[in-house]
Amino acid sequence: MKNRLIIKGTILTHSESFYVGEELFSSVLFSVINSWFYSNYENNGNLKVNISTEKAREFGKIKSAINGFTEDLHNLSINYCLFKEINENVHINGQKSNLYISVILENLFTNLRSLYDFLYHFVKIVLSEKELKQYPQKDSINNLINFSKNENNQDKLPKSIIWVLDNIESDLNDIKKIRDNIIHKGKDFLLTRKEGVLFMRVPIKETNSNDNLLPNILKSNDIDYNVEKYLNKIIKTTLKNIEDFGVIIHNEIFNNSEIQFNLYSISNYCIDEFNEFLINKNSY
Repeated sequence: MKNRLIIKGTILTHSESFYVGEELFSSVLFSVINSWFYSNYENNGNLKVNISTEKAREFGKIKSAINGFTEDLHNLSINYCLFKEINENVHINGQKSNLYISVILENLFTNLRSLYDFLYHFVKIVLSEKELKQYPQKDSINNLINFSKNENNQDKLPKSIIWVLDNIESDLNDIKKIRDNIIHKGKDFLLTRKEGVLFMRVPIKETNSNDNLLPNILKSNDIDYNVEKYLNKIIKTTLKNIEDFGVIIHNEIFNNSEIQFNLYSISNYCIDEFNEFLINKNSY
């Protein structure tokens, strides 16, 4: 393992280093929210702008969401790295390995769901004071999507935000279905190996039932889904949706704003393997 200056952190970068690969995971949305943060906050976390108490409270929620979003990006790469190490470790008992992997899969789908939910707070960055007062109070991306679909609310959000929310809804529902069944309904992953390759399903009724409640995002004819292929597809889809969201927010605020846009990336000791998984498994 290479020695690095940064074990886990955020990096202010430049255009030549703004990419996904090797030790860097770069993101438009991550850059947008950090540019907003450093335009409004000092390095010590104190506000540098004079705003009303109500608006400062909302800024505080956005700031907390940025911290949570950053941690979930890191955790996504770390959980994948842990999954890979356990999945490839032949010295761990097979049943014990499956127990470990089930917990990691639960963590990964929880990370993905959280990444979507933080988008609820990032929309506030582009809103006027009038729009902010009409914004739904429940901090859920699902609630925001329902709000945006109401005909009476079409003038309460920018048109581009309504469009991107509609665009991500189907993929969000896939994540929501998986997480809610695992976390709230106590469903379990059933893991099997076929010729050394790990497969999974979540039985709808009984363990031995010939069904799978996981969304068939791979368009597979099999009941069991290849775990690596499934994770690759659903993680890439989530990250693409996040980047689309980032482009929309960037276009909304930086064309008519004094906020200086800078490029930011994350790096940690697991990011190499995570990036390799995203880039080199493109056949998935």
